[in-house]
Amino acid sequence: MLRCVSHAVNSPVPARAPIKTQRPRLSRDEVRERLLGATTELVRERSFYDLSVSDVTERAGIERTIFYRHFDDLADLLLRAATDAIESLYDAQVELDADREQGDLEAVRDAIEPAVRVYERHGPVLRAITEAGASNPGVAARGADLRRRFNQLVISSLDRLPGLRENPLADLSETARALNLLNESYLRDAFGHEPRVSAETAIQTLTEIWAALLDRGASAEGGD
Repeated sequence: MLRCVSHAVNSPVPARAPIKTQRPRLSRDEVRERLLGATTELVRERSFYDLSVSDVTERAGIERTIFYRHFDDLADLLLRAATDAIESLYDAQVELDADREQGDLEAVRDAIEPAVRVYERHGPVLRAITEAGASNPGVAARGADLRRRFNQLVISSLDRLPGLRENPLADLSETARALNLLNESYLRDAFGHEPRVSAETAIQTLTEIWAALLDRGASAEGGD
């Protein structure tokens, strides 16, 4: 007699498809903030020439296609970031009371501190714009426009100094331009990569230089 032997056959269980976790949708401001933050981190580590859109989007955790919904290219991102930096400087300057009763040294410090704080936060981006402008005429032109705005802020600051109201400079705009170039070079060196000095040290250094130069200029005018 034949005996039937039943063998249980284990049928394979179909693998479950992995559950995709949907990332929360970021707002426009959040995307821009991430991209700007990633760019700021990266330009601390490398020059503009060594940076790519892929580097920025990977560091930001943003898809490359999303980058181009907000910016044309890296230069556009940097310019918009710099514009935001200048606007924050303007906002800080507006808060200063133009009619305050102060000595020149305190007024000079008040004029310098907002610029230092902007470079403390945005220094790598502002340095990268200078690098990009060397080979990109459009960036160079926008950078020059931003520099003119800085010059105007310095003129406004100088015009409020009590000592210079009594003994005005021979050419206020040229003095402002020279001081702005000094500020820009020094602050780019101090904050263009990892901060080389503290913000307080930078404020004090520039305050002493401005005060010494302006005091000398005012004394020369008064002695004529």
